[in-house]
Amino acid sequence: MRPYRNISDSELESFDALREWDSQKASSLISGSSVLWVHSTREKFNRLDPMDSSLVKTITIERVQGDVIKTNFGSYSLQTGKNIYYSCGCKKFCDCYGQLYLIKLPL
Repeated sequence: MRPYRNISDSELESFDALREWDSQKASSLISGSSVLWVHSTREKFNRLDPMDSSLVKTITIERVQGDVIKTNFGSYSLQTGKNIYYSCGCKKFCDCYGQLYLIKLPL
């Protein structure tokens, strides 16, 4: 488990998302499940609204395959929730760097 600090607790609460990454819970995600994605350097882009969809968005799980979570917005490590970096080569703002937050399951 790891706590990231690029999103506040109140913002996470508004998305009903968990602060701590749990690879056990993540391994049970099924196709169609939603997770919260947050740009890993969101705080540096203060010219944008902090909730801009290029910085924070809900994405959909396509499948969990081995140690990789495949989504409609890239591939992420099952162990850490961070994206698996495939360098796009750009030297400016890019949405290729992000991390996932699990959304609370209904009781």
